[in-house]
Amino acid sequence: MHHFLRSIGFSSVRTKQQLNDLTSWVLADPDHLSVVGLPDDGNVAMAEREVSGHAGIAVIGEMDERGEIQPEYYFPYISTTHISSDAHITCEKQAQRNGFIGMCEDFRMGMALIFTVRNVAEVFKQEQTGLLGNGFKKVCFSALAEDAQILLPLYQPEMALKRANDEEAYRLQLMNDAHNGNEQAMEQLANHDVKMYENLMNRLHETDIFTLVESFFMPHGMESDQYYFLGRIAALQRIRNEYTGEYFYRMLVESNRMVLVVAVNEKDVTGVPEVGRRIRCHAWLLGELKK
Repeated sequence: MHHFLRSIGFSSVRTKQQLNDLTSWVLADPDHLSVVGLPDDGNVAMAEREVSGHAGIAVIGEMDERGEIQPEYYFPYISTTHISSDAHITCEKQAQRNGFIGMCEDFRMGMALIFTVRNVAEVFKQEQTGLLGNGFKKVCFSALAEDAQILLPLYQPEMALKRANDEEAYRLQLMNDAHNGNEQAMEQLANHDVKMYENLMNRLHETDIFTLVESFFMPHGMESDQYYFLGRIAALQRIRNEYTGEYFYRMLVESNRMVLVVAVNEKDVTGVPEVGRRIRCHAWLLGELKK
């Protein structure tokens, strides 16, 4: 059972039979169906069916000679058209199944983001052309959250906000220069991070961490595509899952200056989500690659 099914309102799907019924529902009348031929005369078929709010279930398998899809695996998703990053992207096929793992080297995160690729069929088509390594230039990130806590926004005077923006721009420039081999930039970046850490530790004696840190994005647990992050809610929708009747939230969240869409079951939210407030959650990261 996929751990993040509940994020888009499928918390009631708990048994193997319920899961079989769900995948059969997808295959019976998919909203989108793609079949890509493979060099070994096989194929990869991807069927998607939405439940509402651009969220749904994708089933990956192989189409047989009768035109029926034999399922291999499935995953929940939520789609978005918001471009999250145009940084360098690499993509690699998974060894155990017909899927892909992507990596985005966005300096705003301070690390390489590893994610599960959502548009599997499209990437298989690109792979057939031999341009998988440089065929995609952008990525739209979405995250399915296991739980979420809502925090109040930070108050920042205009001058303090401008100073923070200038400092972040300076740090990003240093990271870019260091990535290109500038040794002086590497040293300046190390000094900058040490000073920032010391300042943070000194202020922690007077206040809590979430009053000092507006957002963060960091790996969570042993899975390479799962993250723990804090960000500001920029837009918000409460959506009813038409299959189960459960409600979930679809949120546009800005974290570390990157925008992504987050889905979380209404039952798993602590606090009242509103635009301007912050959300802290553990989530599975999906990426839809764009040319």
